[in-house]
Amino acid sequence: MSKVKLLSILHRSPPAHGASKVGDFISSSREIDNNFNCRFITIKSSDTIGDIGKISFKKIYLVLELYIKILYTLIIFRPDKIYFTASISGVAFYRDLLLSTLFKGYRYFKDIDIFYHYHTKGVDKFVSLSNRNLNLTKLFLKDINLILLSSALIDDFDKVKTFKSIYYLPNGVENMVESIKFIDKDRVDLLYLSNMIKSKGYFKVLELAKATKDREIYYHFAGGWQNDEDRDEFFNYIERYNLESRVTFYGFINGDKKDEIFKKSDIFIFPTRYKNEAFPLTILEALSYGLPVISTNEGSIPYILDDKSGVIINELSRLEDALNIAIEKLINRETSIYCRDRYLENFTLEQFEKNFIKIFKESIDV
Repeated sequence: MSKVKLLSILHRSPPAHGASKVGDFISSSREIDNNFNCRFITIKSSDTIGDIGKISFKKIYLVLELYIKILYTLIIFRPDKIYFTASISGVAFYRDLLLSTLFKGYRYFKDIDIFYHYHTKGVDKFVSLSNRNLNLTKLFLKDINLILLSSALIDDFDKVKTFKSIYYLPNGVENMVESIKFIDKDRVDLLYLSNMIKSKGYFKVLELAKATKDREIYYHFAGGWQNDEDRDEFFNYIERYNLESRVTFYGFINGDKKDEIFKKSDIFIFPTRYKNEAFPLTILEALSYGLPVISTNEGSIPYILDDKSGVIINELSRLEDALNIAIEKLINRETSIYCRDRYLENFTLEQFEKNFIKIFKESIDV
């Protein structure tokens, strides 16, 4: 029996963000390749995080190039199923709407299943802005299969129920350590690791560093900047309040350096209010190292964490209270083991891989 032909149109690095990291893994997975006859097309749009959402002649050219590549692959490869990383709003939505005419036009020649994988939230906000957005999104979703990161995100689609079915596919991250080693020490080390976008909460963590500067608490920041203004404000704040001995910034890190910083941290802190926050991979990485997490009730974060693995706040004004709770209750060997086990049971790349394959195998049998 020949393998099902799967065409995957997805984001890949660079830039490095949640969707591109997942796309990198899908396209390199041997198990997925063993189960399906795969072809991959990369959605190229932005070179850096700061470029996302901006219009340029280069992006227009890349959209035309992408359109032609998809058309050519549909004609030559003739897939049975299409997997597509969908965007929720803005210029990227209109690009995807244009590309979807190819998928849906192809249906006139072959009976196929189309899957849109959403890595962010914000559909409800977008369709609430105008009837045009609502009607175009309904058209975009008509008769396709949704892949969502968790059931916590289903309410985002209440106004646009023209899709056919829903599948849930929680993200996973690579297992970088064989086991964890809890170290009991006098000082507390907090880690913020994500893109340095203000709405993701790094500045709130910096303000927390100021509020706790007389305590034995040290703050580690790592990530790439969205713009120079935010970077300058960050370092000026450190200088103004004499936080040099309490705050360290590493820039964008990966590999051994990333591993080193996770291992020396006690708590991962991520007070995000990013409008499209859905399922932060960086929280999964923290759990894989046995770190409890302080975060917010955005997107799927309450699905990822429970009261044994972290502290979730509804108001950013409660951040210092959350820190005190985490220091008192969650910095211990038992919590580290629990966080690590939670990761191993739910959020490994192997589990993601199995769930991905299961979705497309189940849709074959339906």
